[in-house]
Amino acid sequence: MFERMEELLIEYGLKLVAFLVVLLVGWSLAKYLVRLLEKNLKKSKIDVSIHGFLLTMASFLLKFVVLITSARILGVPTTTFIAMLSAAGLAVGLALKDSLSNFAAGILLLVTRPFSVGDFIESSNVSGTVLSIQVLYTALNTADNKRVMVPNNHLATSHIINYSIEPYRRVDKIYSVAYGTDVQKVKEILMNIVVSNEKILEDRGVMLGVSKHNESSVDFDLKVWAKREDYFEVSYGLNEAVIEVFEEQGIEIPYPHREIRIRSEEKMQ
Repeated sequence: MFERMEELLIEYGLKLVAFLVVLLVGWSLAKYLVRLLEKNLKKSKIDVSIHGFLLTMASFLLKFVVLITSARILGVPTTTFIAMLSAAGLAVGLALKDSLSNFAAGILLLVTRPFSVGDFIESSNVSGTVLSIQVLYTALNTADNKRVMVPNNHLATSHIINYSIEPYRRVDKIYSVAYGTDVQKVKEILMNIVVSNEKILEDRGVMLGVSKHNESSVDFDLKVWAKREDYFEVSYGLNEAVIEVFEEQGIEIPYPHREIRIRSEEKMQ
């Protein structure tokens, strides 16, 4: 009896050692292959947006193969092992249905490609530069250098504004002046400001006119075009130039007025 137990211990002890050796070596080999794939992806022409997703999937599949190979050494049938993993996967899937939804959304984003790594996007209440599209999340860097991890499902089901696709952007401005101001003079001043700004692309057209009569002001609508990278410089430059020139020309920039009258009790009596 003891001899039989000793034989079993030796047999299964050797299998256990072999299992651990294969598992550790296979795990290390899988990591090496993933790093090798990463180097080749960087040299390839494949879109950078897909790199993170491919690396994650490759790592999962390689480790899955290592796990199955190791289990066979212990004598576990492949079909049984896969059935066990399927049952466990179903239970985990039900518990992590949101994660699976994000996974499917990640594939959808990679297929439809509404944005790529390096694009500046806005969706609902978050905006930033895309750093990577991962299995469950998309990493963004905000304008004030904060890292935001946005669930893929959120991006796939919400509207997305991509500011980096088109090479040109339109700068829309509203400038208000007081009633009684010479309309033609204001238009001439604004056009001179536009012409003097080298960043403004006049060949794409300039729109200028009175857009609205407010209670205390007349609004002038100015629309000009600029290169994508010059958008903020043109926007800020217009605002600064308009304030300076309006002050020089004596054009009043109105602000809300409120008149308050106080009646004394003596007059009321």
